[in-house]
Amino acid sequence: MRPFRGIALVVLGITMGCGTNPNVRVHRRPDGLIEVDGPLAGPFKNTEELAANACKIMTSQGGAAGGVHGSEYCALSYYSPDEGAFYLSYLSDFRDRLDTRNAKTCSMPQALNDPSHPDAIIIGGDHTHPHNIRFSPGDLSGTWNPARAVDKKTGRVFHRELYLLYLDGSGICRVFGYNYVTRIVSALREGQWVQIAQVYDDSGNIQMLEGKDWLP
Repeated sequence: MRPFRGIALVVLGITMGCGTNPNVRVHRRPDGLIEVDGPLAGPFKNTEELAANACKIMTSQGGAAGGVHGSEYCALSYYSPDEGAFYLSYLSDFRDRLDTRNAKTCSMPQALNDPSHPDAIIIGGDHTHPHNIRFSPGDLSGTWNPARAVDKKTGRVFHRELYLLYLDGSGICRVFGYNYVTRIVSALREGQWVQIAQVYDDSGNIQMLEGKDWLP
């Protein structure tokens, strides 16, 4: 996943067509921003439900669980203040460079087109890993500007996050989240976020918390 570095997110209403995969609805706008449509899925009552369903949907796309021969997909997670609900956008398969056997990428969308939710607050990004259960240093060295988003109606503050979605060999969908504010890595386990690691430098290196690992 190509990380954000100081890019502000916007929400605009521009219509586009679908590609060969109906779940991929992405285009590059005249201003250069990558924009996806929404929603693909939702409403969800919380981020746990959102992330679990995003994992099932996104890892089921062609190549998303293809190992070293697979490819990544990216999407946006967002919140509707009017509904008090969370949504997953359609997917992007854009990439800025060619994949290699050991390095898979997708370019995270920077804008959302969802006329049904003009109040949408983008709360983070989602991306699949076809061959690696862990965040890469590149994932964890990126920034998201601003790292916080505020629901102006209620004052609720969201910490923007990056979700990693991985389908393991036994068919279990593994979900991990990286909080751009606290720099904590969490794992979704039995419907709850569990903190497992802390990013301690700008290169994306991590320290596992005591007694924690990528798998339970």
